[in-house]
Amino acid sequence: MRAVVIGIAVVVLCGAGWLEVRTTSHRADATAIKAVQEKLDAVPLAVGDWKGEVQEYDSKRFDRTGAFAATSRVYRNAKTNEVVTALILAGAATEIGAHDPNRCYAGAGYRPIGPQQRRELDESVPGPHCTYWSARFDTDTFPAVSLQVNWAWSLDGAWTASEDARYEFGREPVLYKLYVQRRLNTLGGGAQAADPTEGFLAEFFPAAQSVLQSK
Repeated sequence: MRAVVIGIAVVVLCGAGWLEVRTTSHRADATAIKAVQEKLDAVPLAVGDWKGEVQEYDSKRFDRTGAFAATSRVYRNAKTNEVVTALILAGAATEIGAHDPNRCYAGAGYRPIGPQQRRELDESVPGPHCTYWSARFDTDTFPAVSLQVNWAWSLDGAWTASEDARYEFGREPVLYKLYVQRRLNTLGGGAQAADPTEGFLAEFFPAAQSVLQSK
């Protein structure tokens, strides 16, 4: 579970740089926050062959991200035993849209390996067309820790790889941000195993949307 701790710590750091300048004028009231958190809690833990487990975290630390609701899970594929972590943050677009993983992962000791790539799911996947960003980050330690990080934003479960989420979504009171992360095995050389992320997202995106788009 060390990779889960790493992922959560990095996301907390993502919000730290914004803490001093963020505004709170568009923070949701307690009733709205409760409704959003209930939606996040209802995101399915079983999606296709993937079975999830909710991870505990210190909600006070997540305030540094600008989020007012969040859910963190670890999903394991029952057939392949592959593991990904998924974190959904929810908050005002002025705050959730301001975080750039390329900066905050670097601040946590990671450096990007190559440019981030915009990816999209096959059109055969049910639901709205979804896109997301994907990038690899390595530490300079030996042996290096290598993470593949995927992220996207959404208002209602239709996920998009926004170029500037804070600008695109303006002053929307609730914006969701999804991080899906996996640890890469870079020891021993040789070719990497097939990337399970797209297969996971093809199952996860429609399942999450059915909950997040509900009133």
